[in-house]
Amino acid sequence: MKLLASLFAVASSIGAGSTWAQEAPLTAEEFQSTIVDKTVRMTIAEDGKTYELELAGGGKATVSGPYNDVGTWRVEGPGGYCINWNKQPRAEACAKFVKRAGALTILRTDGSLRATVISVK
Repeated sequence: MKLLASLFAVASSIGAGSTWAQEAPLTAEEFQSTIVDKTVRMTIAEDGKTYELELAGGGKATVSGPYNDVGTWRVEGPGGYCINWNKQPRAEACAKFVKRAGALTILRTDGSLRATVISVK
């Protein structure tokens, strides 16, 4: 169960340096048009498992795949959001969608890759 919590724990900011030019969090407008009310299919970096995440405009979050859960979410900065899952301990987990080298990714709090987005429908 802690896997999913860490799945969505992501940096609220990215350090400066040469990688910054290659990385950019989604803007508020991009996040709204690209992620909200869409199905985000992603592959987890550690184990290669695929999940589908839905962040509904009304604040409902759903994840499906090897693990299934529902919860609530809110926006947290550029490209970011925080989720409280029903099956997880009551600790809010935050994440950030970042454009990295032409792909949409999700990063951990330390800035390392957590998941790569396969598709958004």
